[in-house]
Amino acid sequence: MIERTRCINTPYGAPCTERLKKRVRMQWEREHPDHHTYVWGFDVNEKDRAESIEKALSDYDHEFPLIDNHLIKEEAHGIAYKLGLKRPILYDMGYKNNNCLGCVKGGMGYWNKIRRDFPEVFARRAKQEREIGHSCINGVFLDELDPDRGNINTEIMEDCTIACQLLTWGK
Repeated sequence: MIERTRCINTPYGAPCTERLKKRVRMQWEREHPDHHTYVWGFDVNEKDRAESIEKALSDYDHEFPLIDNHLIKEEAHGIAYKLGLKRPILYDMGYKNNNCLGCVKGGMGYWNKIRRDFPEVFARRAKQEREIGHSCINGVFLDELDPDRGNINTEIMEDCTIACQLLTWGK
């Protein structure tokens, strides 16, 4: 996607969100014009995101079972575990979400963890940055990123859901 669009990300979001999520969702909605209810995995700490979704997609109904039940994601993971559901491996590896490997929205800690866990992904994205002349992280190219910078445990990196689209809504 990056090579085709010649874009890594913008202040309005990443091109992958537009192509792989927004267009697909809108096509599905056109093909199934009946009323839709979207169920979201936002936890009790993400009430602001839920409110933004409801405003941006006001033509649809929305359910937020984690918020409604006052659950954080870790509790939801525990419930899923007790039910015998296996969560995506990236969570077990210490990542805070299950975005695409090498997500262009990651911070310094995320990218340094990718560098350690998936060096080929890190190298590919660093090469793409140089070819395009734009970095994933504001102000630093990956191949210049100090390996000790950032902390994946304190960085905020939203799960890549339909919420990614909200920044590009109407653009």
